[in-house]
Amino acid sequence: MLKDKDFKYRYSTGRKDLPIDFFELALSNSTKLDIGLGYFSSASLNILSVGFARFICNGGNMRLYINQYLTEDDYKLLQNNETVDFEERILQSFFLLKTTLSKRDEHFFKCLSYLIQNKRIDIKIVIPKDGGLAHEKFGIFTDDNNDKVSFTGSMNLTAAALVKNIETIECTCSWKGEDNKERIEISEQDFAEIWTGANNNVLIFPAKKFCQEIVKTFPKEDLDDLLLQEKEIIRRLTNKQIKEISTGKKQAQSPHFPYKYFDGARPYQIQAYEAWVKNGKQGIFAMATGTGKTITSLNCALQEYYKDKSYQLLILVPTIALVEQWINEIGLFDFKNIIEIYSENAQWRRQIVSLKNKIQQGSNENFVIVSTYQSFTNNDFQQILPKLPDTMLLIADEAHNIGSENVRAAFRKMKIKKRIALSATPNRIYDEEGTAELESFFNDKPPYVYSFPMSQAIKEGRLMEYCYYPKMVYLNELEMDKYVEYTKKLMNLFDSETGKFRNEDEATKLLMLRKQVLHKAEDKMRVLREIITEIGQDKLKYCFVYVPEGNSENEDESILQRMLYTIKETFPKTTCNTYTGNNNKKERSAILSGFENGDIDVLLAMKCLDEGVDVPRAQYGIFASSTGNPRQFIQRRGRLLRKHPGKTFAYIYDMIVVPDFQSPQYANDFFGMERSLVRGELARVAYFADLAANTHSAKEVLQGLADYYQLNLSELILSINQ
Repeated sequence: MLKDKDFKYRYSTGRKDLPIDFFELALSNSTKLDIGLGYFSSASLNILSVGFARFICNGGNMRLYINQYLTEDDYKLLQNNETVDFEERILQSFFLLKTTLSKRDEHFFKCLSYLIQNKRIDIKIVIPKDGGLAHEKFGIFTDDNNDKVSFTGSMNLTAAALVKNIETIECTCSWKGEDNKERIEISEQDFAEIWTGANNNVLIFPAKKFCQEIVKTFPKEDLDDLLLQEKEIIRRLTNKQIKEISTGKKQAQSPHFPYKYFDGARPYQIQAYEAWVKNGKQGIFAMATGTGKTITSLNCALQEYYKDKSYQLLILVPTIALVEQWINEIGLFDFKNIIEIYSENAQWRRQIVSLKNKIQQGSNENFVIVSTYQSFTNNDFQQILPKLPDTMLLIADEAHNIGSENVRAAFRKMKIKKRIALSATPNRIYDEEGTAELESFFNDKPPYVYSFPMSQAIKEGRLMEYCYYPKMVYLNELEMDKYVEYTKKLMNLFDSETGKFRNEDEATKLLMLRKQVLHKAEDKMRVLREIITEIGQDKLKYCFVYVPEGNSENEDESILQRMLYTIKETFPKTTCNTYTGNNNKKERSAILSGFENGDIDVLLAMKCLDEGVDVPRAQYGIFASSTGNPRQFIQRRGRLLRKHPGKTFAYIYDMIVVPDFQSPQYANDFFGMERSLVRGELARVAYFADLAANTHSAKEVLQGLADYYQLNLSELILSINQ
């Protein structure tokens, strides 16, 4: 934050406090910048190159006005040009500028392009009515606490002015007295008068063609590449002794904490590592979805690398999409020699055998293996695994997947000592034995080595605040017949004294069959139409719809198409697409990119987007496939609560299917068993309602269900330990 930094009153090339130091400090710690540049010259770019990528990473938004010439030389060259279109004039200036751009200049334009494409910058051209030039050079930086720093001065914001000439700027901090606050307010008023056209001495025009040309010339860059480039720019401009960093993503040296996190590991990530070490380098990280489980675990690997001077990792994940996501995160740490073991990498067997041979020949290899759980259990991999070092660090992502029998069997054979399990929900529903074995393998039990619950994540700003709207869905007569049929069979297995089923396997099958009835409830189409109408066509954007599954591929497709039709029939202009397990890697990437960029308004997902897929832009979520599985519910809500600069709130609509309590088929004999089953599910939903911004109205909707089953919502919420 700006207030925490030591800003000087004056910065000058004739002093130890350089102007470039001011801009690096201000940009790196602010989230908003209003600036009048005058000439938008190549030299001007140098000053805003320092800290610009970090400003973007902060979620920064910017307003900028310039005159109709990019450089003073362009002004002299073009002022007598007969072209009257000032945007054509500024484009001519830009074309001249492009021929002499340095890497520093290119970095600035790449950052600028990033902001333009993400709609986080507005650029205007200011033309004085007397025919002169807008030549002001001042700006106001603002952070999330609304603290402000303004600057002004005679400095031309050029490379020479920054580094060679004796130039001075003065800065004002809003927290350093009422006089300073008043000066900043005057600067803001001056900027606003020009920006809005209230100043009668100027004409204001949007710089649309200029922005289009920037985006065309400098396509969207990876933010981490921009951060690396920026490090090098700062080193060269200020001659500081910063560790040499390559500007190329593939050429970085030894592993390090990602540069995009300027202050290094967060305190909670350090605490997680320390707790893990204290527990014998084994344990479970029970962290809410969206709180950085991946980075936290990789930081443990990094700390071990600092101690051992080598790294050997085995990372297990449930889906191919998560393999791809982990590869990206691993790259940020600059871990090398990555082997991807999953169906879309046909070379993995050859690669793993090659690694094994090198190790057996005495080579001390650094490596990272990332595998799906399914490929991990493959016989070929299982034969190689015992020949790899048992000093590896195992990271099991979405570790509740370990409870399946074939994965458990493979785990029992492993000799790896250092182990980390990651999961927002370590407990496996309907599987106490699987949960116990998971906790035994990682030498941990509740509340686990490290926990980061959703309540803490929202309070600390790690997750987005949200509104929660539970919507009741009712079974029709035919659906009630099926529901009652399965319920009667469950009653025969239910032990009212213990509150458990006598035959767990048979009960689980019946529960799943009964859930299928809830899955496919016809009333969901009515409720879906009601929800999107409530949201409104103008706001129905960046919306996920979690579609319920059927009993077959044909039934899956039928449900998906019916929901798609319901949305298109209600709002024909809304753009929709589907995201399912049938999409290949290229299709998945294109669909998620289209959603992120706003080309797709509504994304209907089935059997996907539950575990690990990071789409922080999602703002609306419609849960039409609630299964009562708390793990799935928590994973899905986590998709919606991830932070993104483009959103300030999340909105979640949850379809809760209930039987018709008034139906003559719904016997009172069911009550005790149903109450036992509903308790856990309602506790999860009530806990989520309790954390919502609209907690009172959300609980009101749930109260009727709680009253029917004689359950106390407040007690249920207290029973949740996340």
